[in-house]
Amino acid sequence: MRQRQVALGPVAVFGASNFPLAFSVAGGDTASALAAGCPVIVKAHSAHPGVSELAGRAIARAAEKCGLPAGVFALLFGDGREAGQALVADPRVKAVGFTGSRGGGLALCRLAQSRPEPIPVYAEMSSTNPVFLLPAALRARGEALAQGFVGSLTLGAGQFCTNPGLIIAEQGPALDGFIAAAVAALRQSPAQTMLTPSIFRAYQAGVDALSGHARQLVAGLPATGPNQCQAQLWLADARDYLANPALRAEVFGAAALIVQCRDAAELRQLAEQLEGQLTATLQLDEGDLDLAHALLPTLERKAGRILVNGWPTGVEVCDAMVHGGPYPATSDARATSVGTAAIQRFLRPVCYQDFPDALLPQALKQANPLALRRLLDGDREG
Repeated sequence: MRQRQVALGPVAVFGASNFPLAFSVAGGDTASALAAGCPVIVKAHSAHPGVSELAGRAIARAAEKCGLPAGVFALLFGDGREAGQALVADPRVKAVGFTGSRGGGLALCRLAQSRPEPIPVYAEMSSTNPVFLLPAALRARGEALAQGFVGSLTLGAGQFCTNPGLIIAEQGPALDGFIAAAVAALRQSPAQTMLTPSIFRAYQAGVDALSGHARQLVAGLPATGPNQCQAQLWLADARDYLANPALRAEVFGAAALIVQCRDAAELRQLAEQLEGQLTATLQLDEGDLDLAHALLPTLERKAGRILVNGWPTGVEVCDAMVHGGPYPATSDARATSVGTAAIQRFLRPVCYQDFPDALLPQALKQANPLALRRLLDGDREG
């Protein structure tokens, strides 16, 4: 018996509104699908049609220069939902890559599952990316943590899917000091223009929703132009957070909620109630290791990437990277959209049993003419 991975077939990719390059026409979904051997049809996002066309033309030229088959890449435009729905419903499409809102991702999932032949949808949808400020770290370096937090929160007007939108810590003087430092920094933070009017409207709706359930600590400098968001920081008690689903919603932009817990037990209880996340972060010192050990099994179930003493914005493209996570961070917790493992989304295994060597694919022939690094009975060949 011999096995190889083969391409699923044509993949529909939906460009993201917040990343005209990295998660759009020439982004990771397109790259990993093409690497798997799948033709790609990209539905360009209406927020950046010019950049989409430039990237699409570059891919088309590269495909022609490399001698790839005609039609290996296509780019579609359209403001409404009709083009995207028709793309997912087309029986020739075998998988979908999507980055966007929870509502949009779930709509594509429903459509893909209602087909006569259901297909996988790899949708990245929403994440608040909790950061746990553990007690010893908070006491030792609260002001430095506040500066790092503000820098990560306001980077790019907060328009990152890994933006730290939720801070969790035990109440007390150390947290009060962190809050004071963060408030002082954010008070001087200039308003930033968001990428599209619709992203700005969604941001405003998100912070307006917080106003009825949490206490605003600070807003940044006033806007000086259209579609500019003021960075904002809010505060709530853990018991209110646990009782109120409105506090758990992602606010896409430079807004964060601090949740203060009465003690370590309540902090652990809150961790258990978190939704699935792209990231979870532990800010810790040596004195926090016991609490970190207690939290880790929970965070492994809740997040695709766990950080220690860092900030979640910034995603490195490498073999070990996981940019995914349990629902609702993504529609499939087994997948990553960044890193070399992203190719696995668009492959499936095929077993060849009792084949004569002459009939085997090149990758499986006895002589290994492609010089691949294969496994033979579980051991690396050669």
